[in-house]
Amino acid sequence: MATSTNDTDHFDDLLTCTICLETFKVPKYLPCLHTFCESCIKTYIVSSTKKENESKGFNCPVCRTFVSYDKRSDKPETWASTLPMNHFVMSMLDKRAIQRSEKLCNSCQINNDMKKAISWCTICEEAFCEHCAKCHKSFKISAKHKLISFNEIQMGNSDLKISEVLSCVEHPDKIVEVYCEDHFKPCCTLCATLLHRKCENVISIVKAATGIKQSEQTTCLIKTLNERNTEICEIVENQKESLARAENKTEKITKEMTTLKKGIIDHLNQLEEKMKIELASSKKDVVLKITDNVNTFSSYKSTITNWHSVLSRSVEHGSDQQCLMEVNKIGLKITILEKELKEDIKKLENLTINFVPSKLIEKFQTNVESIGCLTIEDVSLYTQHVVGRRERFNFRSGDIKVLHTINAAEISETSAVFIAGYLVITSVHKRNVAKYSLDGQFVDSLTVEQTPKDIAQVDQTQVAISIYSKNKILFVDIEEMKLLRALNLSGIPVRGLCCVEGNSLIVSGESTLTWVSSKGEIVKQNPTRGNSFFVSTSDMKDCIYGDGSNSVSCVVGDTIKFTYTNQHLSYPRGIGIDFDGNIYIAGYSSKNIHQITDNGTLLRIIPVATFGIQYPWTIRFAPNSNKFVITCSWSGKVVLCEIN
Repeated sequence: MATSTNDTDHFDDLLTCTICLETFKVPKYLPCLHTFCESCIKTYIVSSTKKENESKGFNCPVCRTFVSYDKRSDKPETWASTLPMNHFVMSMLDKRAIQRSEKLCNSCQINNDMKKAISWCTICEEAFCEHCAKCHKSFKISAKHKLISFNEIQMGNSDLKISEVLSCVEHPDKIVEVYCEDHFKPCCTLCATLLHRKCENVISIVKAATGIKQSEQTTCLIKTLNERNTEICEIVENQKESLARAENKTEKITKEMTTLKKGIIDHLNQLEEKMKIELASSKKDVVLKITDNVNTFSSYKSTITNWHSVLSRSVEHGSDQQCLMEVNKIGLKITILEKELKEDIKKLENLTINFVPSKLIEKFQTNVESIGCLTIEDVSLYTQHVVGRRERFNFRSGDIKVLHTINAAEISETSAVFIAGYLVITSVHKRNVAKYSLDGQFVDSLTVEQTPKDIAQVDQTQVAISIYSKNKILFVDIEEMKLLRALNLSGIPVRGLCCVEGNSLIVSGESTLTWVSSKGEIVKQNPTRGNSFFVSTSDMKDCIYGDGSNSVSCVVGDTIKFTYTNQHLSYPRGIGIDFDGNIYIAGYSSKNIHQITDNGTLLRIIPVATFGIQYPWTIRFAPNSNKFVITCSWSGKVVLCEIN
């Protein structure tokens, strides 16, 4: 006989509100995907908005992500009711209640009668007592509904799936029935009619979710969450060790000062007090900075852990549709989080306190005004995280090593991007997009329309490709090497492109930059001074582009952050950015690479002879890595390199 399998007992943390520390009651989730009881988050919102005197939004209680309500006229007391319901958690609560024989009859509850349920309707997704179950079967409309006995579920003789019927986020009273592949969004028929009637690829939610649990997209996302969780755990532990070192160093320095004081007690008392004050101030600075780091990365860890837990449980216990929704929600967030995480890691310092006794201590009474000096130092031995270890790379002056040269085409322009552990290359000559392993071996290819000029990453497995001759953008799944959809941008010149916040794209022409939505709608368009063949972004909010025959500009919003101009830069093309924020500009006619800081200061000029090419076209860095790729506009060569 099968035994009872209370699998929901293994993840009570997923069903517990982090505010009240009790099982969720009406679970609502925030944009950061943290979930709370509706009453708990309502109390928190009202309290925090009054305390902070903030009327435009509030911070998540866990990760401190700001939730904006700037464009809503509602009072903070009503914000919680507008948050979306976490149907996955609701389903898991139902399942646990069934397994624990705690589920009450839904029909009886309407009449304030608290009878325990004995069966579950898989169609209505409601629990019934014996009497209500008979009534349910007696109605013509529900006579053929399948009822599962709680005993069967508890004995493991029946596999109770978590809710297959999901409510639409936009219209809670409607059921999700279709999936728009153009916008990667599940929706009800009303959404499909009102918002997606012009979309070309709208399919059933069942078809869209088929195979999602075993898909490479889900596997890659879980792997990424695991890697980021490991990375953040190491950072938090490292910062805690730094805090302990600061405490130990403080004690050691205090003892050193006390030892010195014994020989020169009269004058030393004044200097000791002065030094202790300075030490206390330094310690305070170190502790504050390290504590801030611990809090920051603990917040990241909480977010990653929450996403991983939700997605893992969705894969193990959820329906295909639910898993698809979770993958969509988390997939959109992880790209932005990784950008923010990269910026915070760059700013990371492992601080300690050092004390250097004065060499003139023997002449203390006549010459010495201080018994030493205190310094706060970064004792970090690493910059980049690689699973299991950390390494330092000197991007600003390190040696460049050519790893592999790929003959992606015989002639003409190529562009490349790192994604999903592959190097993906477009070729104007071959009219295709090809996938290579990182050791330069060909894996697969897909024929596309003529003149594919540039390629950009959209999410974990999807790229966008600009088709210059037809003012079009193609979206391709790299894992399966298949075309997902096409975006026609009639009248908009399409050369280079990059993906920015909110799944929007920046498209560059020779003398224009155009911001377009995922539907192809023009958000804004700005003129440039020419040579804007490519555009790049460092944080998904700014844009960096060629702005004249020997200049490159960086713009944040509508404000120019800097313009870099150099007489040794001629006809700028591709723009790459390493994870330290340094910018690399491919000088087409000047045959060099200009490496500048994130504020436009020149670091060095690298001749392209270093890479074995003549006319550099694009340059791109692998995420969180010292590897980068540079392409040639004439020879079709693609060179994979690294900076040590």
